[in-house]
Amino acid sequence: MKSNLMKKLFVRAGIATAAAALAAPTFAAGGLDFSGVSGAIDATSVVAAITAVAAIKVLPGFARWGYNKLIGWFA
Repeated sequence: MKSNLMKKLFVRAGIATAAAALAAPTFAAGGLDFSGVSGAIDATSVVAAITAVAAIKVLPGFARWGYNKLIGWFA
């Protein structure tokens, strides 16, 4: 009953793919199958993302320190 109501709301809103996803969920061994999501993520991309965030966090302070050090040589 609740699923039919949700399907009608999605179809009324023009979201036919969401209604189809609710109608036929993918199950593997009794649970949801997230292999497509977890298979696309590997360790190198996670490490690269963490390194990029760390660089964005550290670079302004490092640039300020380097600028002050350079100006100190000439002052």
